[in-house]
Amino acid sequence: MEVWALEGFGVAHILQEMLTYKSDHIRARKEVFNTMLIGGRAPNPDDDVPESFRVLVRELRSLALELNYFLISEKNFQIHRKDVLGRPESYLMGK
Repeated sequence: MEVWALEGFGVAHILQEMLTYKSDHIRARKEVFNTMLIGGRAPNPDDDVPESFRVLVRELRSLALELNYFLISEKNFQIHRKDVLGRPESYLMGK
C-alpha cells in the first residue's frame, strides 16, 4: 500500500531508492554508504533486482516453477534474457 501511495504523489525517485538502495540489496547499500562517507554522487544500481525478488525466485524454483523475465530495449527492440541469480550467459544459452 505504501508503494501505491508514493506513486500517487509522483515520487518515483524515492520509490526506486527504497526498492533498490535501501532494500535488502546488500552490495548496493554498501556502495551508497561508502559514497556518503567519502562524498560524491551515489552510483546507479547495475542490476535493479532486490534480494527479496531473488529469494522469491529461489522459492519458486524449489517448487519446480521456473520464473524468467526479459529486458526489452526501447532503442532497437531487442530482447535480452537476464538471469536473476547471476549465472553466466553460457549457462542460460545451454538450457
